[in-house]
Amino acid sequence: MTTAIPTHRDIDLSDKNFWAKSPEERDAAFAVLRRENPVPWSRPADSDLLPPEQNTKGFWSLTKYEDIRFASRHPEIFSSAQGITMEDFPPEMIHIAQSFIAMDAPRHTQLRGITQDAFKPRNMRRLQSWVQGHARDLVSEMAHLGEGDFVELVSVQLPGRIFGSFFGLPPGEIHDKTINAAQRLLGWTDPQVRGDQTALELFAGAVMDLHETAGLLIPERRANPGDDLLTWMVQAEFDGKKMTDDELKGFFVLLAVAANDTTRHASAHAIHTFSKFPQQRELLVADVPGRVDSAVEEVLRWSSVLAHMRRTATQDVTVRGSEIKAGDKVVLWYMSANRDEEIFDDPFTFDITRNPNPHLAFGGGGPHFCLGAALARTMLRSLLTEVYTRIPDIHAPDPNFQVANFINGINNLPATWTPEQS
Repeated sequence: MTTAIPTHRDIDLSDKNFWAKSPEERDAAFAVLRRENPVPWSRPADSDLLPPEQNTKGFWSLTKYEDIRFASRHPEIFSSAQGITMEDFPPEMIHIAQSFIAMDAPRHTQLRGITQDAFKPRNMRRLQSWVQGHARDLVSEMAHLGEGDFVELVSVQLPGRIFGSFFGLPPGEIHDKTINAAQRLLGWTDPQVRGDQTALELFAGAVMDLHETAGLLIPERRANPGDDLLTWMVQAEFDGKKMTDDELKGFFVLLAVAANDTTRHASAHAIHTFSKFPQQRELLVADVPGRVDSAVEEVLRWSSVLAHMRRTATQDVTVRGSEIKAGDKVVLWYMSANRDEEIFDDPFTFDITRNPNPHLAFGGGGPHFCLGAALARTMLRSLLTEVYTRIPDIHAPDPNFQVANFINGINNLPATWTPEQS
């Protein structure tokens, strides 16, 4: 008995059950949308972030690469100020948790300028040296074991340690509480992460824990500057302006996600994907220094850890015949753009020699392009170099994927490898 090929009418991006499907099933559904209905309208998303009487807004989806690039490069038409996720949050949560990625010019321009001052080349070189050292240490700690959950041993640990170094978190309770909050922040749709909490309870609790840490550290860094990212952010300015304490707290939450959740899941996807495609793993192992950079780019395209960002239309606009009205929500599906057949040759093949590889893993360009892109690449490059130089036969074919529509995540990844001899 064969399974009927779905049509675009069978695909409900608002349904929680859709996000419990396998990555292959979701990718196939987006391929149908790109072909049959590339700008579909969806009912309000299944969500308990808002009471049912407030969760009333449906949304448009952009599934094609060029449409997403257009929307990303025209913030005057597609605004970020009303939220950046498919699901709506209470307005107060947008301001305290999403920082300047949920703002438009001119304040977005000012805060991004301040951030770029903190991310100056000298500081970036310091961060990169931390990344390389932590990757080396972590693989040294697990290489002799021969088996274990790669997420628990490495994927959670590496960004957690780097985040701790970034912000100079003191060891002990504050460090552990902060890292835990950062790593559960985007798991509001996943039953394993959420436990017996509601989605809003989990998200708000994580945000409050991060704000508490930031509230302790910000005045301390002003009084006693250190060699860490929070000190650089406290001192940074643009056009003579610095961030307020509330803006610094929001940025701390934003960096918690960027440094922890996204990098954590990208590293797990990398190990799983090379297990799924052993010929590509052999290709990498044969010349790690020569192929690791292109391997990182293909992992980023293939995994599309950041599944989407959302915008809100500021005026009526027509995209591929769909009439989007001012005030409508518009979701930019990066995970679909990174499989767009019009952009990528053979997009459903994982190929670490792919060139060019203009993926949208860090967004579609424009003023909201990810500031941490270079650092994320450094994390993956450092980790893949250590892993496939020292335990090249690591095998992890059976991931436990998160149920989520914003982050394409992996909760657990059992792995085996030939132990490294001391």
